Amino acid sequence: MSDTGAVVETTHGAIRGQIVDTPCGAVRQFLGIPFGKPPVGERRFCAPEALEPWEGVLDASAFGPDPVQSVDGPYTGVIPGTSTQSVSEDCLTLNVWVPAGPEAGWPVMVWIYGGAFLTGGGSFPLYNGARLAAEQQVVVASVNYRVGALGFMDLRRMPGGESTTSNCGLHDVRLGLDWLAANADRFGGDPATLTAFGESAGAGSILHLLGAPGISAVMRRAIMQSPGVDMTQSPEVAAKVARCFLGNVGVSDVAGLRQLEPGEIVAAQVQTAMEMFTEAGAMPFHPVVDGLLIPAPPVKVLQTSAATDIEVLVGATAHELRLFKQELPAGNSDLILFHLVRSHMAKRTGAVPSINEVEALIREYRQAAEGTAWTTDSDILTAINTDVSMREPIQRLADFRAGAGARTYLYDFRWCSQADPDKGAFHAIDLPFVLDSFHVDGWGEFIGADEAAEKLGRGMRSAWAAFARRGDPSTIELGVWPRYELDERMTMILDSVSTPAADPLKNERSLWGPVGKADSQ
Repeated sequence: MSDTGAVVETTHGAIRGQIVDTPCGAVRQFLGIPFGKPPVGERRFCAPEALEPWEGVLDASAFGPDPVQSVDGPYTGVIPGTSTQSVSEDCLTLNVWVPAGPEAGWPVMVWIYGGAFLTGGGSFPLYNGARLAAEQQVVVASVNYRVGALGFMDLRRMPGGESTTSNCGLHDVRLGLDWLAANADRFGGDPATLTAFGESAGAGSILHLLGAPGISAVMRRAIMQSPGVDMTQSPEVAAKVARCFLGNVGVSDVAGLRQLEPGEIVAAQVQTAMEMFTEAGAMPFHPVVDGLLIPAPPVKVLQTSAATDIEVLVGATAHELRLFKQELPAGNSDLILFHLVRSHMAKRTGAVPSINEVEALIREYRQAAEGTAWTTDSDILTAINTDVSMREPIQRLADFRAGAGARTYLYDFRWCSQADPDKGAFHAIDLPFVLDSFHVDGWGEFIGADEAAEKLGRGMRSAWAAFARRGDPSTIELGVWPRYELDERMTMILDSVSTPAADPLKNERSLWGPVGKADSQ
């Protein structure tokens, strides 16, 4: 990049950004860069198409609109800094933040936002990459992708479905990564270091792309914060979701869907989610096995090919589901707990457990909760849900990768909210630590960020940047971060005092036993 002005010649044309100040120095900011044709009309429900080159200098001083989504739905504003002011189907833009100065060869970190595959956007204040870029001297980018039905409804089995593409949102991410890989050096970045990092659905998107054909030629490394490892939709369930959706909007085929207004689609998502909850869970619009971009569920792919060329840093927060704690009704909460745990065990192992086995597992969790404030049946269920949905599958993922010789690093985030101790180390609490966003929309007050939190944040950002730079998150701030291997299962505990520990989830892992049918389907 030239050290005069803020104009960059990309593969598609020239763009002019702005120079902005941060507490750690100035950065060059380029916002709203289009990378795909508007996915509207006949391109709705299709993979994105690369944008034609433009003439002249494109003004890159403002964010593009975020993808179509509900602006007042159940996932909107659950955490600070996640609100949008503008949504549109014409949303395929990306943003880049570059340290000011003449240097080159910076690591490239590409943020993929979360939001249950229903919400999210590059304009969210929480996801501004300027501070991270300046502090760690890295190029930071973020990519918009379609969410909800427009991004993740599988219409292949519906009338007219042959003209559609599954996993449109993931195809958006892939095209954005391709664009950034081709242009990284023009921003002073090193494309050989391109590292995708994201949280929740963003981490899940990255996870599902690990097995995509040719992805290692674009993405060198991946950082996944709280991915849902076992949350891949089957084609059969996805078809039921699509049929339900068509019924709710009153059309019979894909052609009819392409005539709907975006608001009609968002409204139908809510109704479909309620009707399909039993079969599809809380997120009916979700990556689906399509035999192409996603040849099989991620863990299944890793058992066969292991995606060993991509280095991975992955982990979860210690109390993920306390943000969405399920309160059991008084009077029969113990019975409901029993049946829910039995269902978890059957799905996990492929066999219906005995009464004694279920009671023994619940008893172990009760004993682990002794001496804490979290001893009710609802608390026990929340701890079990956290392990079943997040922590145990993530360690299983690390086990598969380590067994295949793939370079992997694991963490367990344990810093707990000081403002609301009942939430603990909840899902998404790690976001301001990684993005230096304690100042955004009251995040610091929301979690009671203290000096220890600020120190941990600096350590995590240095580790994330070090991993992007050289594939090893060891830093002066956090010390040596051991590679995850099956003999010790070393995991970095991220807390006020961060230190590696050998197999810290050994007890939880042993409780859930060997993998059964759930991973063979």
